[in-house]
Amino acid sequence: MTIAAIVGTSLVDEISERDPDLISAGGSRTWSVCGRNFVVAITELEAGDRLTEHHLPDEYMLLVQDDAVVSVEHDGRASASVSEPALVVVPAGTSTVHAAASTTVARVFTARCDEQMRRAVNHAAGADPRAAPLPEPTETGGDGIRIHRLRDIPDEEGRLGRIFRTASLMVNWFPVHEGPRDTERLSPHSHEDFEQMSVTLVGDYAHHLRVPWTPRMSEWRDDEHVQVGSPSMTLIPPTVVHTTRAVGAGPHTLIDVFAPPREDFLARGWVLNAAGYQGIRR
Repeated sequence: MTIAAIVGTSLVDEISERDPDLISAGGSRTWSVCGRNFVVAITELEAGDRLTEHHLPDEYMLLVQDDAVVSVEHDGRASASVSEPALVVVPAGTSTVHAAASTTVARVFTARCDEQMRRAVNHAAGADPRAAPLPEPTETGGDGIRIHRLRDIPDEEGRLGRIFRTASLMVNWFPVHEGPRDTERLSPHSHEDFEQMSVTLVGDYAHHLRVPWTPRMSEWRDDEHVQVGSPSMTLIPPTVVHTTRAVGAGPHTLIDVFAPPREDFLARGWVLNAAGYQGIRR
């Protein structure tokens, strides 16, 4: 199910319901949805195909969700490979992703990556003015490819998910959830001045979305209770009350995307690779 892209409203994009935004020469198919500050691309990557992004101004994140061997080359250096679920931070510049076997990968780019933003299905809708614009980065994480394997990250009581950052992006990759979420323990909340993208990779989910009332009755909206399969992308605007629950049996995998990195998560010490970022000397 896809809800029409209108600035200030939620957009739910279940990729099986529409044609891809990009098909590579090797047959890989990519679907993209953007917010004001980021764009998420889900690619059904064909074995042996190569996804090359040229002259990117910022780091991006590559999410590998299974045991297919995925390799990343960057600016002519030796490639780095991973064969298990992992989050890979790829530096700015030119890079190529390829896989030995067909797999599905997700990538997260900043809004400064113009070509990647233009690919998004909702790019023409424009930016939501309630979302604060992406500031110039004040920290740097180095110039090498960094691989964060999920098996190396034990569960920790009190920590929310598994949160990673770049200089301008943040991703929370939740642990696999078995079966449906307890409907008596949901977490409806909203964000005043930033968007959230919720990406489902495995399992069925329900997104519950409520637009707050304003003095203008013409702006009121009915609550949305949208069921999606995987993969899917849901863009949640500022001020929209939202909560998401896994539905049905089996494993469920959910990822939340933000930009810029959330200061509240950093302050709580939840960001797993925070120590890898240092202030930029001006």
